[in-house]
Amino acid sequence: MIKQQLFDILQCPATGTPLSLLNGLLCSDGIHRYRVVDGVPVFLPNDQDVQIHDKEHLSNDICTDAQHVVCSTPGLVLNLSAGGSRAKADNVIELEYSIFRNTDVVGDAHALPFKDGVFEACICMNAFEHYRDPKRAAHEIRRVLKPGGMLFMHTAGLQPLHEPPHHYFNVTKFGLAQWLDGFDIEHIRVSDNFNPAYGLAWIIAELERGVRIKQGRWASLLMRRTSLGRVMKFWTDPDSRRGVLWEILQRLDNQTKEVAASGWE
Repeated sequence: MIKQQLFDILQCPATGTPLSLLNGLLCSDGIHRYRVVDGVPVFLPNDQDVQIHDKEHLSNDICTDAQHVVCSTPGLVLNLSAGGSRAKADNVIELEYSIFRNTDVVGDAHALPFKDGVFEACICMNAFEHYRDPKRAAHEIRRVLKPGGMLFMHTAGLQPLHEPPHHYFNVTKFGLAQWLDGFDIEHIRVSDNFNPAYGLAWIIAELERGVRIKQGRWASLLMRRTSLGRVMKFWTDPDSRRGVLWEILQRLDNQTKEVAASGWE
């Protein structure tokens, strides 16, 4: 059974009109009907099956600043694309595309099944790069926030491909500002967990893994023993683009290149 607090803020994501409890959730147009699975309303297109994750599945904990947003907000907070949270505060509504341990609603970030202006804050951690239309998702967040409500988010900058095929975007601060057009932006900054050291290490780790799998341990060892200064010269000194390491990197298989490509044709 759906909790009354949750039912009171829901609406049909297709029409933006009220719902009634009738063999699930029925839109006021009498056409759109949605299932309720173990008390979780499911707003997926074309009545597709919803994936249910094991209760032991845990995602990374939200950062301290996001926790502060939750704790300091007296009203409802939307945790968008929440994943498998370890615990959930009473004022938090979790939305996901599948059912995790604390999921309240299953739905699409591009068409949120909530009435206008019902949340005082929204946190969205490491998800915008996985939305097919980030600007539309941002518009939806703004719609369901109360005037003066807060959005706190993390999203990918220079990161290797992850969670394919649903990793669509890496963004600059200027692109992020475009996604958030319509918000009053307090700041866009690099948080500690996005220090370039992590991004550089992650990219190198992905390249080394591809080299080790496809070209063997000797190639991996050569790559591991090469200084950052040597690699940097591949960019700053065209004459250095020769030798065994350069050839190893030029022979990367297509899958490895796609994980950390510097651009696309």
